[in-house]
Amino acid sequence: MRMKSASVLPTEENVRRACKQFDDDNRIVEEALKDLFTQYPRNDNHPRVLLKVVALNRLYSAGVLAVHDVARHIHEHALEIDSGLAVGSTEIVDTIAAVPIAATGKDLHFWSFATKYCSWHNPEAYPIWDSRVGRYLRSLEGTAFAHPDLWNHYREFRDLMVLFREHYQLAAFTFKEIDKFLWLYGGEDPNATGSGTHI
Repeated sequence: MRMKSASVLPTEENVRRACKQFDDDNRIVEEALKDLFTQYPRNDNHPRVLLKVVALNRLYSAGVLAVHDVARHIHEHALEIDSGLAVGSTEIVDTIAAVPIAATGKDLHFWSFATKYCSWHNPEAYPIWDSRVGRYLRSLEGTAFAHPDLWNHYREFRDLMVLFREHYQLAAFTFKEIDKFLWLYGGEDPNATGSGTHI
């Protein structure tokens, strides 16, 4: 089935409008997560990490079923993760995403959750990936953004979003603000579901 072309282009006016609509519709959720991540910015306390994982997974529909495995994984790598988040290291998203699952002994990759978790710690450095972002980018037919899943490391996706911001002259907006636009206009498919992976 052919993808529908983007009906709303990423202009300054449209991004501002999307931000206002998103904030009006999601104010309580955003305030709750902001309070939680501000109160517990570090990842060296296992119960607090679990609280952040559960809240973010549920409120941002990240699709993670193995929340205990994810929280344990983040806590075990707390020193590396906290130092990486402070400087906006892209490798930290890759670290968080690759989670060993205790019940199977296999690694699962929770890309969507990892980008959201990092974004809530450092929104200036981490654009969010999820199925709605991918759907909107795919609708930009004939552009460099129409194949958004062709990446294996988060750095490649962040480079794509830096290019997106430059191409559409959105330098006045943060990754978080642009994500609100992408989330709003990437949600037009009624069969869409939150995804824990990008493949």
